[in-house]
Amino acid sequence: MTIPLVTESKVFHYDRRFGSLPSNDSDTAWTEIFPDQGGFFKHPTLAPQRSAFSVFHQLHCLDGFRHGYATVYEAALEGRKMEEGDFPFMSSPAHIRHCIDLLRQSLMCQPDTTIEVKDEELGGVTGFGTMHKCRSWKQLMDWTSQWQWYEYEPKQGRVDSTHHHNHGPSHND
Repeated sequence: MTIPLVTESKVFHYDRRFGSLPSNDSDTAWTEIFPDQGGFFKHPTLAPQRSAFSVFHQLHCLDGFRHGYATVYEAALEGRKMEEGDFPFMSSPAHIRHCIDLLRQSLMCQPDTTIEVKDEELGGVTGFGTMHKCRSWKQLMDWTSQWQWYEYEPKQGRVDSTHHHNHGPSHND
């Protein structure tokens, strides 16, 4: 069983906030594309255990790339040498390796076959300004938000909406 989402036409437009270094503005943009619980929900038949749709884990990974890039960029500007332990978990080398392979497999699982016209001056494509067929993000957010609090019992009285997997040794390859 999966949730039915309508397909809608959408032109991709560049939004600099999502690729910008962490700031109040860019962090708010990222926060707003997740439901309050970070995409976690529970449903009596679809997901009897607390779960998340893969897309929220994938977006969490992409945001980890943004944070990792910012960490390395700032260190390079300051001429600082970094050690693996200098990275917060979300942008640690082990987490980034996990995310690269997760996103690779996700893109291959649901390939977007929209045709993008080559910009000869650029020598490639931008991905923007082209019509895509997308499943409704609003419907997915609404459905997930509806079920995110179902039988929710926060551990130790706190809501943790940012982590999509444990931080144990399973990702330290």
